[in-house]
Amino acid sequence: MARREHQMPNVLRQDGPRAYWYMRYRRKVLVGKGQIAKKEEWHRLGYCDQMTKREAQRLRDEILRDVNREVYTVQSHIQFREFAEIYKKQHTVTLAPGGRQRDLSLIENHILPAFGSMKLCDIGTEEVQGFLNMKQSQGLSWWTRKGLQAVISSIFNRSGGWGYREGRNPTTRTSLGKKRAKRERRILTDEQFGLLLKAVPCDVKLMIETAVSTGMRVSEILGLKWRCVDLERGVVRVEERYYRGDTDEPKTEPSKRVLPLGYLVDEYRTLRAGSSGGDRYVFERDGEPMDDRGLLRNVIRPTAKRLGIYFEGFGWHSFRRQNITGIQEEGATVFEAQAQAGHSRSAMTSEYTIVGLDRREQAVRRLQARLHLDQPASARVN
Repeated sequence: MARREHQMPNVLRQDGPRAYWYMRYRRKVLVGKGQIAKKEEWHRLGYCDQMTKREAQRLRDEILRDVNREVYTVQSHIQFREFAEIYKKQHTVTLAPGGRQRDLSLIENHILPAFGSMKLCDIGTEEVQGFLNMKQSQGLSWWTRKGLQAVISSIFNRSGGWGYREGRNPTTRTSLGKKRAKRERRILTDEQFGLLLKAVPCDVKLMIETAVSTGMRVSEILGLKWRCVDLERGVVRVEERYYRGDTDEPKTEPSKRVLPLGYLVDEYRTLRAGSSGGDRYVFERDGEPMDDRGLLRNVIRPTAKRLGIYFEGFGWHSFRRQNITGIQEEGATVFEAQAQAGHSRSAMTSEYTIVGLDRREQAVRRLQARLHLDQPASARVN
């Protein structure tokens, strides 16, 4: 907060084709955190042929009464674009590479074009809601708009916490409307999965089998090193992840977990025989982890299309979703599936779960048999 400052500038006359009275006074503006500059304002009071100087002075007094009474929150005068640069340098660098890339893309392609030239203090709930409504009319998915809302909220949370702004976060009471999936969530059937495994190279086959058997993220599979593979116990320890050139710990604490390999132990033992082990990556080419995008683009998706089993959105997450769905179909609770997936919240696990019609039909038939509804109608009447 800046201190109050009393100003009483002179009323001046500007001569010309039509002379007028004016005054100059100062406003404080933020040019950087803790760096305040005084900006001169030029205010026209009225034409000399319409008011006397004394009348102009009285008008000046009325205007300055409010100016001198106000305690300026100068931080909020910073341009949104300027604070966004601070936010990117100080906050997005703390995110995992995938989240950082996503947030920077949303900021550059959507948020800055809408709010970049505005001041922080000029952006309220109505402006943010209008922005989200516009993005909905442009056809952006519910999830993309959810991401935009989250990034804007984070920006305003940081601006308040770092002393650039005061007041309620303007995203607090905004709405995204009814949630609608952009595409149907799908997984491969057991038969389709078998066809895919037969058609891909052996190293890619084991990666896919690992994803479906353990529910590991592709970044966790690519970051898996031999020292984290315990062939005696038949488990892998998720301790690192590799994301497109960046190696780090898994994204959350629950992501650090031990997962059973089951029947895949023999395949891992065979692969281990041809590797020096230790700190070497399990799935590597020329000493470096494989490229998940390249495998999708050049191997997995073309194979799925050739087999006629491809669907929109098919990728590494489809295999992870297949594990989370499958183990629950085999009797695992949602909490066990959550631990397997490394999710922080069970709600996220539910988002990954596909409740298939065949599975529900089997449950309905078991219930009907228990209630003897599997018998002919005539028999049930008797």
